[in-house]
Amino acid sequence: MTEYNSHISSEKGLPTGRQAPKRVYLAAFIVVFFTTISAADSIGFVPCQIDGTCSAGTESLALSSLPELGTEQATSYELPASSILPERMKISAVDIDLPVQNPSTRDIAALDELLKNGPARYVDSAKLGEKGNVLIFAHSSHLPVVRNQMYKAFNRIPELQTGDSIVIEGDGKSYLYSVTSIRTANAEEAIIDLSPTLGKKLTLVTCDTLTGKSSRYILEADFVGTL
Repeated sequence: MTEYNSHISSEKGLPTGRQAPKRVYLAAFIVVFFTTISAADSIGFVPCQIDGTCSAGTESLALSSLPELGTEQATSYELPASSILPERMKISAVDIDLPVQNPSTRDIAALDELLKNGPARYVDSAKLGEKGNVLIFAHSSHLPVVRNQMYKAFNRIPELQTGDSIVIEGDGKSYLYSVTSIRTANAEEAIIDLSPTLGKKLTLVTCDTLTGKSSRYILEADFVGTL
């Protein structure tokens, strides 16, 4: 009987005795491998480069993550008492005196709607007095007639020069910054560094409407002290 079964198995191409073909071992290995990966991924042991869950950190920001800042629902949130948010911006050299908003949203459409009320601080940027970069952005427009003047909030930012003073007010204090540079950049390519290793910085961003839809003005300033 044993000889008969062995003969039948051989005729049908089935493995005999313990000599299983290599493809059986390969198939078993593949099944075990993917089962193990699936189990490890479910408890967070799979590197994000493998399962595609990697996300960018908050120490830099692509300008493309901001609204266009030149075209005609944000959510508020509360911070600990130790965090000082910018409340008002004063730049005497170009007659700017505007309130500053502090939304929690990163949604471009919501931020665009919010900017109808004036400049806004980006949620992941530094607060006043902290090490890091306080990023504030607002609209610019060079249209001859604009119903909402907040579309022209940062129109005169490009007129500032190195050494000009910017005062940001918050919690009854005034924080003085000195302009170090003004440049233009493409929103699809430029990155704003928000790292605390930079020291205490201020960055203002607005649209360069005369150049193109993706062009931005970027003003950088260093913290000088409190007034």
